[in-house]
Amino acid sequence: MIKRFIHIVIVICFLFGLGIRCVLGQEFPWSLQYITNMHTINPAYVGMWDRAGLMLSTRSNWVGIKGAPLTQNLTYFTPIKDQKSGVGINIQRLNTGREKRLFLTGDYSYQVRLDMHYYLRLGLRAGILNVDNNLPDYQLYPDYVPDPEFTSDIRLYYMTVFGVGGVLYNEDYYVSLSIPQMVNNTFKVNRSNYSSLPELKTIYLSSGYVFRLPKSIRFRPNLLVVGTIGKPLYFDAAAVVYFPSDFQVGFNLRSNGAMCFSGQYTFKNNLRLGYAAEYFVVPDIRKYQLGTYEFIVGYDFNLYRKKYVKPNYF
Repeated sequence: MIKRFIHIVIVICFLFGLGIRCVLGQEFPWSLQYITNMHTINPAYVGMWDRAGLMLSTRSNWVGIKGAPLTQNLTYFTPIKDQKSGVGINIQRLNTGREKRLFLTGDYSYQVRLDMHYYLRLGLRAGILNVDNNLPDYQLYPDYVPDPEFTSDIRLYYMTVFGVGGVLYNEDYYVSLSIPQMVNNTFKVNRSNYSSLPELKTIYLSSGYVFRLPKSIRFRPNLLVVGTIGKPLYFDAAAVVYFPSDFQVGFNLRSNGAMCFSGQYTFKNNLRLGYAAEYFVVPDIRKYQLGTYEFIVGYDFNLYRKKYVKPNYF
């Protein structure tokens, strides 16, 4: 089984190497607590487990820096009755300074059983993106001399969002590959010789294993690799511990010099509360901001009233 797992990882890494050549721009906006909400970076995860879910999250980046990104996300996902497929709806708002982006996307996944233990799940994401950036509102530094490139605003409605993903898994481990946004969009504003590409194309490769510890404790390490042309590879080594009392804690160590601590608790009524805080270890970055914080509220539904619901460890 281990040899087969190694072969799978090699194949996925080869596909990752091919796919990264097509990647442009900055990272697609994603959650600090992605390790327990993998559907945020890969549409193939929607509907993987028995329960439907509703999730609301707010993330404030680099507290203390004026105009730093603020991200809000509302997601609903559910398996279809046969559990071979699932659907999800995502509404995401991203504000950076005076620039505003609003995503409205839908996810669909379909599962294929490869043998008695292995499953391949494929996902699609499609939707629209609204961009609004009123350039005349910016105060130019340092001399406030008018700049012709800042004389009119940028507005775009119905920009296309399209992404794909796949996850190969069994009850203990998984390998995930996704590109949440893979369409090149260009737009022009009301002045000549100007165009822009939305900086959203990123590829994610992730893999993890669930270890069964005494007293029903589960330990899951995870490695995420994020690739973007024009930027160095980004690595996120994470681990999460699942306690039988529906409480879990996580830790991330990131190649950009940041570390993240997270915790999540599920109440008896299926209400989930999660919190994460990210801090930079590098002093020259840390002294300019107070960290990044994310709060998540979720609720799980036993939509089809199953007597037994499988635990969700990834």
